[in-house]
Amino acid sequence: MHKEIIHDFNQHKQWLQNYFQGEFVHPNLLKVDSEMGKGFVYFYKIHPSNYFMLFRVEARQDLNLQIDYAASSYFKYVASFFNTDLWIESNDGNIQHEIKWSGFYTCTKDMAVNGTVKKGELLKRVSIFFSDDALNEIDDLQVNQYYTNKKQFFHFFEEQTDLKAFRLMLLEILNYSDILQTKVLSVKMQELYYIFLNGLKRVDTTVGHHPRKITNNQLAALFKIRERILDDLSQRPDVSQLVAETGLDKTQIQQLFHEVFGFTIYNYFTVRRMDKIKDILLEGSMNTSEIAEKFGFTHLQHFSNSFKKYYGLSPRKFLKEHSF
Repeated sequence: MHKEIIHDFNQHKQWLQNYFQGEFVHPNLLKVDSEMGKGFVYFYKIHPSNYFMLFRVEARQDLNLQIDYAASSYFKYVASFFNTDLWIESNDGNIQHEIKWSGFYTCTKDMAVNGTVKKGELLKRVSIFFSDDALNEIDDLQVNQYYTNKKQFFHFFEEQTDLKAFRLMLLEILNYSDILQTKVLSVKMQELYYIFLNGLKRVDTTVGHHPRKITNNQLAALFKIRERILDDLSQRPDVSQLVAETGLDKTQIQQLFHEVFGFTIYNYFTVRRMDKIKDILLEGSMNTSEIAEKFGFTHLQHFSNSFKKYYGLSPRKFLKEHSF
């Protein structure tokens, strides 16, 4: 399949207008109501090599945005937020794999993910196209150098509290008028820019590097392992079984998982389980005994000891310090 090559911001906008058969009701707001879908695409440019695109389009047919960013010279990196489900083809093109995700990924432009949003589904995401100028704003020199020194990378970061709050506010803004949306979204995209830069600091700068581009098959396998872990955080994962089910090289897939998600497979389970426990504790929807039982701890003291080892405080003291 032919991939559109993007050369600059204005050409990117024009291509999307042609693809969606949409109409610009404002220089930054493309309204879509065609055989392709219904919704809008919002554009916001910080400067020529740093810009945002917010997509919210209900697909009236399968949407396959095949775009080649590798030849673009005016930006180097891509990030994408608030994706839900995406279908990508296997390397031989005969099988499609569904990727389920929350949070955001960032990568070098040659590793950006192209895929299909199925008819009836909602294409919803915010994409950022950026250069080294953005990375130079990270207030951690080691992290800045980690990204800028790598020829290729693909990293995924789970959605944290700041992004969850941002996403909820974004949903409210979608109810505003077109004129007000264009004004408020410019402010929100600037806010997301700084949330994004702060999020990049969570990368594990000590992890090794896979020397070749991650294939679609490998990417699908990595997210499948992640999905299996998140489906049941009460049970320790059988890492060997999870890896074996991918049918891919064991050492390679474990290395890639660590590189993409920032943790070994087992440590990823531990971090996600404790993050989920913390959220439930702060919500107040369950007491400590119920949480301990839900997440597979043998008894309440086991849970309290594990929580304190991870967060440095007992559940009671943690709740006291982090509640308003």
